[in-house]
Amino acid sequence: MPTDYACQAAAERAARGITPVRDILVPLRPQQQQEDVPVVLRSYLGVQSNGGPNGGGPAAHPPVSTNMGAAVLLVFLDGLRSEMSGVLSEWYADLAVRLPQTLGAPAAQGQAPARQPGGWQTMADLQNSAQEVLTDLSGRARGGPGALNVRLALVEDALSGALRRMNVPAETAIGSAGELVVSAGSLFGLQTRPAPPIPAYQPPLERR
Repeated sequence: MPTDYACQAAAERAARGITPVRDILVPLRPQQQQEDVPVVLRSYLGVQSNGGPNGGGPAAHPPVSTNMGAAVLLVFLDGLRSEMSGVLSEWYADLAVRLPQTLGAPAAQGQAPARQPGGWQTMADLQNSAQEVLTDLSGRARGGPGALNVRLALVEDALSGALRRMNVPAETAIGSAGELVVSAGSLFGLQTRPAPPIPAYQPPLERR
């Protein structure tokens, strides 16, 4: 079973890797920055009620937490199990709803809100999910680590394609999917390739 340290490190890396995608897929709620920052700290930082610091810019998302990174890795590991079971297309089809909700997007009308990650339970779920993948893979006896690398690459391609379908720019989609593969691979002790750098999302400039 992956160690607690391996899960923590993988979740932290996944959180960094998914940040540019979260900034695109999850719309910023009005006054979100003010809600997330205590009043005294807002006053100290000069954050006004009409936007960013000193009212001079848009509010920003809080950093992606380690627990949210772990939750995203759980989604990725579900894709890995789906690939091994021959139902990767079903996982792919659900991503357009599941991934944004995992990243904090509000549920669409008529849908139950996704359970948001919280506390030690998400890390325990990640550890158990990774162990289930290892158990399933060993039971299949299909090439060991080499076969796992191939499966990770297939899920990476599916995730990258799904992100592009959700209007994530290609370079960002490829970079984030690659970073999640590196994060997931580390749970199994794989020395995967370095993930490509992920460009920060730059919202289009408003025309004046």
